[in-house]
Amino acid sequence: MDFELDERRTALSDRVRDFCGTELTPGLEAELDRTGEFPHDLYRRMADYGLFGIPFPEEYGGIGGDILDVVLAAEQVSRYSNTAVNMFLVPVVFGGMMVYQCGDEAQKSDLLPRLVKGEVRFAFALTEPGAGSDPRSITTAADRDGDGFVITGTKYWTTGATVADYIIVVALTDRDVDPGMGMTVFLVPRESQGLTVTPIPKLAGGAYPSCEVVLDKVRVSEGDVVGGPGCVNGGWMQLLTTADLERICVAASCVGGAQAVLDMSVAFAKEREQFGRPVFKFQAMQHRLADMATRVDAMRWMTVHAAWMKAAGKDCFKEICMAKLFCSESLGDVVRSGMQAMGGRGYAMEYDMQRFLRESYLAFYAGGTAEIQRSVIARFL
Repeated sequence: MDFELDERRTALSDRVRDFCGTELTPGLEAELDRTGEFPHDLYRRMADYGLFGIPFPEEYGGIGGDILDVVLAAEQVSRYSNTAVNMFLVPVVFGGMMVYQCGDEAQKSDLLPRLVKGEVRFAFALTEPGAGSDPRSITTAADRDGDGFVITGTKYWTTGATVADYIIVVALTDRDVDPGMGMTVFLVPRESQGLTVTPIPKLAGGAYPSCEVVLDKVRVSEGDVVGGPGCVNGGWMQLLTTADLERICVAASCVGGAQAVLDMSVAFAKEREQFGRPVFKFQAMQHRLADMATRVDAMRWMTVHAAWMKAAGKDCFKEICMAKLFCSESLGDVVRSGMQAMGGRGYAMEYDMQRFLRESYLAFYAGGTAEIQRSVIARFL
């Protein structure tokens, strides 16, 4: 049993950390949180550095990595910026991996090289106002119209839709059968006539907005079906193929966020003095920080183990759901401990701890709620 990352993975992780240390400067995330403006220049620098090519083969401009490489990179990025890690994961994993694993060769050859270069951005639209944990209850429909389809419906919580070039839309193409047999996934150009995108005000992460997407008789061609015309009504299996990728990446972003909170808490405890000595010297503080550090290490091991299993082609849906559940809930616990460690200053807007608290709540829902994860895990018991 080998717990060491090989030389290639170690070098990749170090390289991503170097980029983050240079480009994701202190105060950047606080500024993005304040302005809510999408950082186009940062997105371009991330592409130029090669981050968007990590999981794709060299023939599409990538480096030939796998999901474990993505997880290692996501942890590093999330230690510095919640916005940046979402800018990495949404177009690359939630969008690009759908195209790579389920698209036809024409779609892959056209879109993936441009994604890697930062020339194409994806958003993923599955959730609806009435369909969240139960994706089979979607009502967005795509009706046949000549040699194409006309899509009508409303999607919700579509992250990155305002800056996407393509919105990957899941719709019903046969409403007379079980939804699992009548779903299709479409590549819908962002500028399509009849498509309206409206950002949703939210607790944190406004620089990379989540959106309501209204499709009012949006016309697409058969060539816009992910996988080509032969994949009409095959969308449910495509969703199952890629669902676990989102969950393991959410877990990875939780690990990085928790590590950042721990680092901040330790630094504060060693600097802040009360009763004539740093508060780090008090046993109560030491025990709090020790518990936080233990939780972060456990999060990391569960996530890396699940990602390793996925990269090795092993059955690991249970392990991925466990990692997502444990990491999302642990992040919340770690941040609340960080708030306590910093006392009143954790509550002040001038410090980042309050932002970590706001950001942490998304992890409870992204990739499926904690209740859904528990229900999935129970099926394997």
